Amino acid sequence: MQKFILKWHEAVKKDIKKLKFSKIQIIKLTEKAKKVAVNPLPKVKGGYGEPLTGNLKGYLKFRFDGDYRVCYRLEEVEGIMEVVIVGLRKDSTVYSELGKRT
Repeated sequence: MQKFILKWHEAVKKDIKKLKFSKIQIIKLTEKAKKVAVNPLPKVKGGYGEPLTGNLKGYLKFRFDGDYRVCYRLEEVEGIMEVVIVGLRKDSTVYSELGKRT
């Protein structure tokens, strides 16, 4: 099984600042993303990701710290997992913002 290289979209720093993450949360987020990067494929293929649908097809998500949603995309040929956005689970605007970043 191929381990993916973890990349972060430039706007994720702004997401984290806006959400007022503590240093501990940032460390936990990084650790969770690294864990997912070991097998970021959809759960139906044995991975950790949950595929998005509709106009966001091709993106996946995982939950972090119970309250947050982390959306990412895969470049399977290059072996890259890019975290595109981090947002609150209860706030569905994370999906409209994800659409703008693509």
